[in-house]
Amino acid sequence: MDTQTFTTATLNMKEWGDFCKAPHLKIARRKLIQPGTKIFTMGSCFAQEIRGAMMRKGFQVYPRYIDVQFDARVQIFDKIPEREMTPHYDTFVIRQEFEAALGVWTDREASFWEVRNAPINKNTRNEVIYQDPTRKLNYAMTQPLLKDLADKVDAVMRQGIVESELIVITLGLTEVWRHNLTGRYLCRPPNTGYGGGAGLATFRQSTFVENYLNVKATLDLLFSKFPEKNVVLTVSPVPLALTYSGSDVGSANLESKSILRAVAGQICREYAERVTYFPSYEMATIMPWPVFREDKRHVLPEFADRVVTGFHEAFS
Repeated sequence: MDTQTFTTATLNMKEWGDFCKAPHLKIARRKLIQPGTKIFTMGSCFAQEIRGAMMRKGFQVYPRYIDVQFDARVQIFDKIPEREMTPHYDTFVIRQEFEAALGVWTDREASFWEVRNAPINKNTRNEVIYQDPTRKLNYAMTQPLLKDLADKVDAVMRQGIVESELIVITLGLTEVWRHNLTGRYLCRPPNTGYGGGAGLATFRQSTFVENYLNVKATLDLLFSKFPEKNVVLTVSPVPLALTYSGSDVGSANLESKSILRAVAGQICREYAERVTYFPSYEMATIMPWPVFREDKRHVLPEFADRVVTGFHEAFS
């Protein structure tokens, strides 16, 4: 991960002054991938960029969301198939996805709600439409159709977990919305996107302990069924688009990323045999190379490729 070609043998990377002379990141090397390795990816929108870069390098990447068979006339599954991935921004929805895929959470439909007088109603010319707020932009014309879509997505998730050899989870943010009736967590704030759910969920700023317990529960469930699998944790460098916290978005973003980076560090120490940290967040925030597009949020394709190249070098 050196930024220059000269040797750093005489520098002490434990000291800030020397680190600044030749910034490079120390990554734990572990044999996790080889040609043909099947990789399951889940996480924030940054995970989408990494997923795309992995596919360009020839990896088999799961879940295969495009394998979900749905009727676009009466069901909406995010922007699949135009976009190849749907995001999961926080540890609450990530945990829910693993629990649903592995048979622990079995009543997702309890969190469905009716949508009226929203953009989705105008777009589809339906007075009433139904939404699954625990996933991004999942709608259907009837509750049975929405349940059908949810079950098909669960099946693709399950297939991806079963068939993959490496699980890569990207942690995105800590601001979450809790369903007022079921206590489950929304993938996106209510009344965003195509609309729906205004007043039906409550905002929360989740804590280190909650996020730590979510990741721990996810891993414990995964390893109880697949003890041979390996996991890589990373933190998304993509900042919050906005905050619901009452703070400025810069401070809220720093708090959010700090919590998630601390969670990842603690988890990787506790699960050292099976879980490895990859410093994509540090690559974006510490290393002196171009990272973001003009909006200062979405990463450049060349940065995503750089991350995957570093990933490949460290783990192959």
